Amino acid sequence: METASRAPTVGTEPVIEDPKPAAHKAESPKAGSLSTRPGRDPSRPRPQARRRPRHRRARGRPLSEAELAARRANLAKARAADKDWIYRPTARRQAASRANIQKAIAWRRSPEGNAIARLNAFKHGLAVKGLPDLLTRLGEAPEDFAEHRELVEKVFRPESAVERQLVHRLAQATWRRIRLFRAQARYERTAWQRLLARAGQSRRLTVGEVSDRVYEVSKLFAEARLVEGEAWKLEDRIERILAALVRARAKEKGIGD
Repeated sequence: METASRAPTVGTEPVIEDPKPAAHKAESPKAGSLSTRPGRDPSRPRPQARRRPRHRRARGRPLSEAELAARRANLAKARAADKDWIYRPTARRQAASRANIQKAIAWRRSPEGNAIARLNAFKHGLAVKGLPDLLTRLGEAPEDFAEHRELVEKVFRPESAVERQLVHRLAQATWRRIRLFRAQARYERTAWQRLLARAGQSRRLTVGEVSDRVYEVSKLFAEARLVEGEAWKLEDRIERILAALVRARAKEKGIGD
């Protein structure tokens, strides 16, 4: 005789018991989890979660004692490290060095690189070529030189291309002479101001102090003689340009030497 098993009742609702114990329940994987992704090997360990980035120190906030100690320790380690190992010629560094050298060579051979490199030995600009292009670098106004060149052209009134070229050279040479004496006057005035500043308050000078100031003034005049030598060179160039200008005009008019 079969006996029907009845489900125990709690109140009026029937309760169905699970024949399997709760310990044997298989948890269903969540959608989008690593175990449900296609092509993933379940035997591989899961990657660790990324660490949150450290908060940077706000600007203006002073360093704490721990931060200062850590930085001092890092500096000590860097100084104690072997320099031959730190600056060892690895393949990557050598490749980067060769690449930088090739870039430098290519830039030096470019028109822009040549224009800058030709001014490496630039000092006073008395014998420089292409004066109108360097007026800004010399601290002068191009408008002043243009006005001076126009004045020279009005004086000589060139009629041919040769005369215009000579007049242009004459304008450059005379402008160099003008700026030479202008610079010398500015230098001498500054030197006298320095001497006056060193003199201090008016009082009686000793013999040694007078001798020192005499030496400074004599040195100033010795430097002025160097400027006079450059001025003589410019005067010689101006005289040769003027003679060439006279010959060019006589040749155009058919007049012999």
